[in-house]
Amino acid sequence: MRIKMKIRTTILALGSVLSLARAETTDTAIPPDRITFYAVPLVCPAAPDIGCGSRSKPILLQLERENSVAEAWLNRPGTLMAIVWKTEAKRKERNAVFKAVSEKEELEARELSGAARKKALKEFAARDGWHRGSDVDRLSEEEAGIIAARLVRRIQAKVLVSEEKAKALRAEFTDILKRRFTGTQEANELNTEERFLGVLRSHLDEKDVALLKETFPRSLRPLPGEK
Repeated sequence: MRIKMKIRTTILALGSVLSLARAETTDTAIPPDRITFYAVPLVCPAAPDIGCGSRSKPILLQLERENSVAEAWLNRPGTLMAIVWKTEAKRKERNAVFKAVSEKEELEARELSGAARKKALKEFAARDGWHRGSDVDRLSEEEAGIIAARLVRRIQAKVLVSEEKAKALRAEFTDILKRRFTGTQEANELNTEERFLGVLRSHLDEKDVALLKETFPRSLRPLPGEK
C-alpha cells in the first residue's frame, strides 16, 4: 500500500513539474509589450482563403535573422504578421528594423493598435492557425493542392477523364507546384508548364492533350466562378 502511495505521489509530483514547465514555456507567457502586430497584404492570389507561403517566407526569415527579433509569424489568412521582439529591443530599434525589412521586401504594412491589437493578441495566444518562419511552407503545400484540384476541374470540363486519372493528375500537379512554391525544385528542371504537359501526356491521349494546349487557361488564379 505504501509503495502504491509513493508511486502515486511521484506521478502527481512529476505531473505538476511538467505542467509548470509547460506553463513557463507557453507562448502566452510572453509579455504583450514584446509583441507587435501588423496588417499585411499577404493573401495568396491563387488561393484567396490562405496566406501566400512563397511571398511571406523570405520576409519572415529575414526578420528572424535580425538581432532584435525573437520570432516572426504569419496568420493563416495572410492578413496579419506578428513579431515577438527580444527583451532588450527598444521601440526605436523595433521600428527601424521593421522599416528596413519591409522596404527591402516591398511590403506595405500597418501596425495594429487599440481594439484590433487586443483581438490579434487573443488570436495569437494559442498560436492556432499561425505559421512561423519556414513553417509557411505548409501554406504553400496547401496552395499547391488547391490549384492542382482547380486545374483538374478545368481539364475535366474540356475532355473526358476518369476519376482514377483525375486523382493521378491532382497528385502529380500538386507535387510540381509544391516543389515550385517551396523552392525545392532543381535548377535544371523543366518549367512548370512543360512539366504539366508531360504529366498530361502520360495520362491522356495526344488528341486530348492537343485540345488542352489550345484552350486551357494559363492562369493559376481562380477564374470568375471558380474556387
